[in-house]
Amino acid sequence: MAGFMRILEAQTPPIGPGESDVYRWLTTVQVGGDVVYGEDGPVTSGENANQIVGKAVPGGVLGKARAKEGAKCRGAVDGNDSLQSLWVFSSDACGTYGLAHVYIAHAGRTDPIGVIVLASDGSRVKIPSGAGMLLRVTTNSQN
Repeated sequence: MAGFMRILEAQTPPIGPGESDVYRWLTTVQVGGDVVYGEDGPVTSGENANQIVGKAVPGGVLGKARAKEGAKCRGAVDGNDSLQSLWVFSSDACGTYGLAHVYIAHAGRTDPIGVIVLASDGSRVKIPSGAGMLLRVTTNSQN
């Protein structure tokens, strides 16, 4: 899950276009760090520029879900390593980004299955307009 500024940043090239540059061909950085080399270009891991993890398509990215080392999030589930729509998120994005004091207290994989709980170490959970979430849906048998 990401706050609206992180969503916006992932869709905006970190450097401005030059005189003859085509905007949609410019490099961007996904929420979580993967690097997108323009529309229809390759997507590489944020940790290893030689590791291709997906392909940019109009409006987002297709990639294989990967588990980030040391994180609680999963990669492929039940051997499903097919390309999946990731929008502006990295193939190994995990947790919250740009949402101060907000964290995922329950991801819905255990009882109560399918229930996602957001919590805050502050006073109230506040998710501003424009925030985004990448939700992976599986059957109950794949917990």
